[in-house]
Amino acid sequence: MGREDELISVVVPVYHVETYIERCVESLLQQTYSNLDLILVDDGGDDRCPQICDEYAKKDARIKVIHKKNGGLSDARNAGMRAASGKYLAYIDSDDYIQPDTYEKMIYALKKENADIAVCNYEAVTDQGQSITEKNQKMDIKDRTYSSQEAISNLCGPNYHYWTAWNRLYKIKIAREMSFPVGKIHEDEFTAHLFYDKAEKIVGISEPLYKYVIRENSIMTKKYSVKNLVYVEAVNNRIEYCMEHGLEEVGQAFLRWMSRYLMNVYDKLDIKDKEVRQTYDKYVEMYLKLYHSIKEKHKLDTKTKAAKFMLGHTPKLASYISRKILK
Repeated sequence: MGREDELISVVVPVYHVETYIERCVESLLQQTYSNLDLILVDDGGDDRCPQICDEYAKKDARIKVIHKKNGGLSDARNAGMRAASGKYLAYIDSDDYIQPDTYEKMIYALKKENADIAVCNYEAVTDQGQSITEKNQKMDIKDRTYSSQEAISNLCGPNYHYWTAWNRLYKIKIAREMSFPVGKIHEDEFTAHLFYDKAEKIVGISEPLYKYVIRENSIMTKKYSVKNLVYVEAVNNRIEYCMEHGLEEVGQAFLRWMSRYLMNVYDKLDIKDKEVRQTYDKYVEMYLKLYHSIKEKHKLDTKTKAAKFMLGHTPKLASYISRKILK
């Protein structure tokens, strides 16, 4: 598809994934686009991952390893980004893997359209690499270019393909303008709109080049925790951004999404636990404060008002109704 004269840095945060790391790294070493700067960030795990990373660095000069104290996914990504020397940057989670032609296709699309970010669809797979059909029925990303505002608008609702950091290729200047929030989960939800804000043009690739592994013991499959409520803070930040940048309709859609989320998690939490209830109420207050702030300056649509009404009355019933009529 073209020359390989421009270096792509790939950051791989590594922590307690000794069962998966080799598959991930091998998928990178087998890329048809070979001009890669592979950065394995050992985030202080106590399994065999540090040794596995070092062994790979001895075998291939394109690989460098950063050993650091455990700081979490965001901290590891940030460390890798600072060490990157490529003109382009990508992230990949160490339990996932990619198709052999992933970066060849992504850099081709990015350069062809003179875009700042390329984003592709992904395929959810099991540990054994089998496609999870129910999670792959809707591929949101199309073969087209998006403006910054279009990409941010597509973040609304369940369009998860637009949220994630790992199915993108960034120009390094875009990547370096942002860091991931250390100490928080849902780090991609905190940053997705900010990355798109820095870009003038985003190019989509409909092919699912990235293999997203859903592990039985992963964060995504564990029982819902009160810690996940920090997602509300991420959405709150996104809504404030939209309202400040003239995306009022999108902002209200996110506001409805925020209220639905609070309704839907009500049944998943041990709401009788005092500490859990206090945390839940804190995020409800965050939502209400934002709702009234927007109401003072903008006309709210009927669905947005209805979502607020239901959240304030019967969360269990509201959880059901919201899924039916507030889509």
